[in-house]
Amino acid sequence: MTSVATLQPFATARTRRQSRALQGPSCAEGLYARVFEDILEGQFTAGLSEDLLMQTYTAGRSEVRRVVSRLTHQRVIHARPNQRARVTEPDAHQIRQVLQARRMAESTVIQLLCASVDGSAIDSLQMLIRRERQSIEERLHSTATRLGGEFHLQLARMAGNAPMMHFLEGLIPLTGLALAARSLVHGQGWQVRQAILDALQAGNAREGTERIMQYLQQLETLAVG
Repeated sequence: MTSVATLQPFATARTRRQSRALQGPSCAEGLYARVFEDILEGQFTAGLSEDLLMQTYTAGRSEVRRVVSRLTHQRVIHARPNQRARVTEPDAHQIRQVLQARRMAESTVIQLLCASVDGSAIDSLQMLIRRERQSIEERLHSTATRLGGEFHLQLARMAGNAPMMHFLEGLIPLTGLALAARSLVHGQGWQVRQAILDALQAGNAREGTERIMQYLQQLETLAVG
């Protein structure tokens, strides 16, 4: 069954989200989440630097460097010599290419996982869906976008194919960035991910593949028409 995409405004909820996020430990993973969500909300249109991130998030240089390195690998930002890194602005052609590559790679991920997924993996994925749904309900759209992407990255990690995981790490965050740049969020994305997870639990590779292909096609329609 094809789900219907709902367009929602990419509302800025930075103060409410950030005040909650700052309660957690200042680790590189938590810092990455906060920086990426603020990028989605357009907080670094003038660019970013290590010193700026250290000041903004009261973080150490080693943590900041890990985050900058990760964002660069994901092509979310482009480093420039003696200048602030700039946030990527993917155009329609790039977005189509990214989603075409995702369709090919993620269909393979589903095939691999249906033969090997275990209970602990299911629990981890279910938690991500639950958190994404809660974020949508609270209108924390940047958080929901990040968590939705993390679900797909987690699928790639669980598939146990390191080159494919590395490949998708350079594609999935760009999708979220493209939607955010157009002030869009897929309001029923968590429902699609639940259907994918249900298919994995049932060992139904065909259903899981159909769901993910439909979803990625919907993202292309939302992002580039």
